[in-house]
Amino acid sequence: MRFVTRRLAQDEVMEWLVFYNNRRPHSTLGYLSPMAFEKKNFAGEIKLVA
Repeated sequence: MRFVTRRLAQDEVMEWLVFYNNRRPHSTLGYLSPMAFEKKNFAGEIKLVA
């Protein structure tokens, strides 16, 4: 994929990184997104085990 400007390329990469790291479900988090996991954890709905 070619981008017209470097800035557009950077914006697209950042958008993907935010999705990948924050919104997509992670198997190690019970298939919750990190944002959903954090919200449930702070609400006391998740018990962490070592």
